[in-house]
Amino acid sequence: MTTPSLSVDLHGLRPEAALRRLSQALHTARVRGASELLVITGRGLGNRTQQPVLRDKVERWLRGPDGRSLGVRAVERDKRGGALLARL
Repeated sequence: MTTPSLSVDLHGLRPEAALRRLSQALHTARVRGASELLVITGRGLGNRTQQPVLRDKVERWLRGPDGRSLGVRAVERDKRGGALLARL
């Protein structure tokens, strides 16, 4: 995975706030003509269940109609598990 010039850090946010911030970041990325946005979610090991919650919700949102309507063409997981690369 290459390191894109634009990123948004959602690490530590509740899902609702994370999706609002992500929507704003995608809009900004499109306005700036970016082809990728690095979405940092964290690996999800800091919660009680030690299971990723935010990453899965964000990934579903990016791949779904909301993400597509904001220009997301593809989503790729970081090999370490703490980020997603949204291709615009």
